[in-house]
Amino acid sequence: MIPKQISEIEVPQATGKIETWKAHVATAIVSREHRATWLPIVALLVLIVYFALQQPAFLSPLNLTVMGAQAGPLLLISLGASFIVLMGSIDLSVGAVAALASAISAVLLQNFGTSHTTAFLAVVGFGIAAGLLNSVLSTVLRLPSFIATLASSSIFTGIMLHVLEGTALFVNDDDFSMVANGQIIPRMPNVLLLAVLLWVVLSLTTSHTRFGRYIVAIGAGERVAKLSGIAINRYKTYAFVLSSTLAAIGGFYLLSRLGSATPSIGDGYLLDTVAAIVVGGTALTGGVGGAQRTLLGVALITILSNGLNVSGVSTFTQEIVKGVVIVIAVLTTIDRVSLQDIVK
Repeated sequence: MIPKQISEIEVPQATGKIETWKAHVATAIVSREHRATWLPIVALLVLIVYFALQQPAFLSPLNLTVMGAQAGPLLLISLGASFIVLMGSIDLSVGAVAALASAISAVLLQNFGTSHTTAFLAVVGFGIAAGLLNSVLSTVLRLPSFIATLASSSIFTGIMLHVLEGTALFVNDDDFSMVANGQIIPRMPNVLLLAVLLWVVLSLTTSHTRFGRYIVAIGAGERVAKLSGIAINRYKTYAFVLSSTLAAIGGFYLLSRLGSATPSIGDGYLLDTVAAIVVGGTALTGGVGGAQRTLLGVALITILSNGLNVSGVSTFTQEIVKGVVIVIAVLTTIDRVSLQDIVK
């Protein structure tokens, strides 16, 4: 489908070169729309082939299982954040929410001896509360989502440091470890299985429900969506709650996978989440993409990180590479004229 910008381009009635130019403009704009779909696939295949040739162990069953365990929490966190980006906003608190959720779970399980279910429900409750806080800051106090979630991220990080008292808290529970690391399906960690099932549900939600359609409409044009009768603040609240809740659940499963909550447990998840969403093909300006594309982005970022690790590349260099990947993804999948509207 040709974007609406085409209809706004006025070309005098002519033949020959002018008509050819008009066709080239239409083709260029449409091709930009499709880059978000095929570029990540090409990049994924290139990375798999490259790392497989560099390190034969990269495609070993053991390493594939490890990558699945790494991808699970990231996919959980990225799925919720995808809806925030899809509506043209940003959630910078997901890493801090995941970290605090891990800390809360560790304290409840290790210090208070609660059941896994109780700890999980507590984490879900915290995620809902965190999302409501972000929503109030954004929709009631009218702060830009960038500022609102940056502030809440600082708040959650501070609370997490108090909860952990600045040190690591280990959870000595083999059964809890199996929550994320167990394998109902051989070679597929439970955390990845859950994340993939949620991906299916949320992908259908994006394309087949009122919530999904309204989020896309808000991202495509908030003023037009408001004039159309969409309750903007209500659906923004839904999106923020969904994002924080899935980030909190991701933190719960991250604790199960690692076995301990540390002050640095959420470090890197914000960058990886944004990278996965953008690389997957969701435009930072909103209105294009969604959860259905996030799985591909998470796969690409996970393979990139794991491949660099297997190849012996330092963590510091990996951060540089991810930053470059984000820049390339934005420049190749977005109309740069719209960059001024990224943060709403």
